[in-house]
Amino acid sequence: MSDSLTAASRSTGDTLAVGNLSTGDSLVSVDSLKTNSFAVVDSAAVDSLAREAVRDTIIPLTFKAELPFSSIIAQEEIRRMNLRYAGDLFALVPVSYKRSLGFSGLPEEMNFYGAGFGNVSYFENGILLNDRMRNVYDLNLYQTEDVDSIELVPSPRGFLHGVFNNLATVNFITKDFIAMPPYTRLKYIESPFGEGYVDAQFNSLFSKKYLFSFDVSNRKMDQGFYNSDYSLWQAKVKLKYLYSNALNFFLNYNFVKSDIGLNGGINYDSIATITTSPEKYLYDLLSSPVVIRERYQKVKQHNFSLRMLAHLYEESTSELSFYYRFSLDEYRQNEFGIQSNLPTFLSDRKTKVLGGIVSHQMNFNIFNFSIKGNYEHVDYSGYYSSSSGIYGRYSTDKNNFILDGILTLNNSDNKLIPAVFGKVVSTKGNRYFSFGGDIKYLMSDHSSIYSGISYVEKAHDYDPLTISILGESFNTLLISEIGYKATTEKMSTILNLFYNRDGSWSTQENYGVGITFHYQYWKIHALTNSLFTKRKYRYFSIGPILPTLTLNWKIEYRDTLFNSSLRLRTGFEAKYSGKQVYAQYNFYRTEIYYDIAKPQVPASFTLDFYLSGEIQKSAMIFFSWENLFGNLYYITPYFPMPGRGIRFGISWEFAN
Repeated sequence: MSDSLTAASRSTGDTLAVGNLSTGDSLVSVDSLKTNSFAVVDSAAVDSLAREAVRDTIIPLTFKAELPFSSIIAQEEIRRMNLRYAGDLFALVPVSYKRSLGFSGLPEEMNFYGAGFGNVSYFENGILLNDRMRNVYDLNLYQTEDVDSIELVPSPRGFLHGVFNNLATVNFITKDFIAMPPYTRLKYIESPFGEGYVDAQFNSLFSKKYLFSFDVSNRKMDQGFYNSDYSLWQAKVKLKYLYSNALNFFLNYNFVKSDIGLNGGINYDSIATITTSPEKYLYDLLSSPVVIRERYQKVKQHNFSLRMLAHLYEESTSELSFYYRFSLDEYRQNEFGIQSNLPTFLSDRKTKVLGGIVSHQMNFNIFNFSIKGNYEHVDYSGYYSSSSGIYGRYSTDKNNFILDGILTLNNSDNKLIPAVFGKVVSTKGNRYFSFGGDIKYLMSDHSSIYSGISYVEKAHDYDPLTISILGESFNTLLISEIGYKATTEKMSTILNLFYNRDGSWSTQENYGVGITFHYQYWKIHALTNSLFTKRKYRYFSIGPILPTLTLNWKIEYRDTLFNSSLRLRTGFEAKYSGKQVYAQYNFYRTEIYYDIAKPQVPASFTLDFYLSGEIQKSAMIFFSWENLFGNLYYITPYFPMPGRGIRFGISWEFAN
């Protein structure tokens, strides 16, 4: 991802090894290009190799990931993950924590740098995915099979991207490759409790200038606990036009349709009235009563984008993007009055976003400069009604204008790279100014240090109904981070120390350290991701909002067997989560509430066995035996986490 974030498209093939993504390097299989067998061409590779692969085709424009100290999840790791949804991608990312809900499809809170709902911006190729009304994004709605790589921006630069000035920014970079014969991939995964997933992809080079691809997937969950069923359909169509070596066009359309039961978890209080040991009955599929039997949510989205990438002159890159996003959120609680003790509440929320982004990067001998402008027109409309007689309709709109820039100084040896950056957001007659700076120091060819700090003015962007009562407001953030990276042939270490302070009335402070470590001995790989974090309030104390300590450890065996026909990874994954404050979800507003009067959530530990095998670079088998010890636990009261179960899947790639 480039400094401007919008120029964030890279071409790494689905079946190729990926090298140092932090510098945009990658590897291409030369042998496969010399034969008539299927090959995926990495357009980020050297021009001469790309020309040899596609002699009559314009070379696609791409952009390298150049942000200092970004955390990159590479394609080689993504394609081997036995994913349920996009939130699983961050299992080994420093400074991340997932507040899990046991039922598939629910909008789980993903935390980065101690910040969760309302503080994380999600992008796809530089276009903001967040709901403009609530400043949140449900990662279940993201189509994971189209992901090439993921970048987590360092926290001092997180505010630079999008309208919300959020502390953390994640950018999904989609696949962008040339398949000379038409390419097809099928994937199927089956899990306990009637959970299933199927995906189909197609990619074809119709002529030397036109590339077409589509991806269709369906994920579903049968009803185990009452009102826990789930269905999700996703489709994506992409057309790429290689006008010239200096100008490329990308046209994308994405469709999402989701239907999920929101039962609110198990009714612990009800169980407690009939037994002195209610914990034993939280996990009984047949007899455990749920909090709400009659509540569901439907989401429908249509998303369009047109992007133009250009090299206007040497040592420059430019992008112009237009996008339209439509979202309809239908929320129904006790719609037909069947549950007598539950009030009826009905709501439709409709959001339309029409926007454009223009960015330009210039490279000079002394400095590099990038600037980006983003304009959006947002329409909100909807209605709500309840059995208590409250009823209303609303319709409003607003215009957002965002301008940001980054100035990076160069030196002769490029060992010390300082940068300053700033941003202004104008919305509804208000302006919010933010700025910061960072330094990257290259200690050697294998190690570097990063340090950054920023001051941010962040608007409280409530839904239209709340704004009409409370009005517009904002608070200030102070964000800082220090990082260290070291990589050798057998070992890599990433260390992130962070501190951020919210200057609102509560004066909230988050600080912590994330450690990611990978060590290889022979064919044994040890991987760890550990996070220590703490949140403090100036005027009161409520205990650990997030677990003080979370650990994710992997020990795996990697080898190539049967004359290079099988690439095997197998091992064990252990997860530990410390105790935390009792937290409750508000699914309507997508918020978290804490209750210090109730007992804290106890610590938990699970151990999984997993295996992935790639057969002749065309088929992948996934197998995992989850929660081997059958531990009964929950992360969020009272949503029981899955017990012992087997998850199996297969994907098959082939060329027509």
